[in-house]
Amino acid sequence: MLVQLLISGFLISAIYALATTGFTLLYGVSGILNLAHGTTLATAGIVAWYVAGLTSFGPIQIIVAGVMAGIVVGLLTYALIVRPIQRLNGLSEADEHVFMLVGTLLWTIILQEILANVFGDVPVSVPQIVSGVVNVFGVRTPISSLLVAAISWGILGALWLYVGFTKSGRSLLAASVNPRGLVLCGFNLTSIHQVVWIIYGLLAGVAGVLIAMVHGVSPSGGLELTATAFSIVILGGLGSVTGSLIAANIIGFIETATAYLVGPSLRSLPSLIILVAVLYFRPQGLFGRR
Repeated sequence: MLVQLLISGFLISAIYALATTGFTLLYGVSGILNLAHGTTLATAGIVAWYVAGLTSFGPIQIIVAGVMAGIVVGLLTYALIVRPIQRLNGLSEADEHVFMLVGTLLWTIILQEILANVFGDVPVSVPQIVSGVVNVFGVRTPISSLLVAAISWGILGALWLYVGFTKSGRSLLAASVNPRGLVLCGFNLTSIHQVVWIIYGLLAGVAGVLIAMVHGVSPSGGLELTATAFSIVILGGLGSVTGSLIAANIIGFIETATAYLVGPSLRSLPSLIILVAVLYFRPQGLFGRR
């Protein structure tokens, strides 16, 4: 049982890490908490499921379809919700944050209603990448689940290389530390925000397809996914990618243990309890700067 918990916890933690990194990166660069995050994940998974059932596409093409859906939803969120609020005159920073939270929350409700009316409000799953199982330390584990974990960590590694070793990536890092100084150096902050929204959509798209492949997704499940992601980024520290990766593993293992030892219906409860405890005792999280 212990080995099974460790393996299952590792697999779901990899997906959580991928799903929350975009959320954290978005906040770190632009200061926006996107409450439509869970519905963005669900949209990517549902579109991938629909394309898989409608066509004879292979796994890569199905994943690409879901990723494109994630990017489109991310850019729509930016164009229809975020950018108009940023252009409002006379808003204080605190008011802008409130408007962003309310705007993205209303947007996620709209997206959920659209998805439910078009596809139906039922859980759907994306076909596995490959079939078959392997024996890992005595535990029969689907090969597809191991590939899902490898894809998740591979994309996170590519993101680390992009941020650390490219001019565009380093500008994102600079924007999270000192956006005003970046503007004084001649960079266009709006362009940087657009790039981070594209990256966010890409990460959310891949994560949404992988979540649909492992657990399934539904339109009404978007808020639950947002709550889990929010718990992870709060525990790790707002804006800290390292903190999110560590917190994703903590939450992933705790949820897996809860599902096995208590019941699958209560797997999300510990993350909500942790969220309340962190907000009460350590609001900045494990690695947050503020």
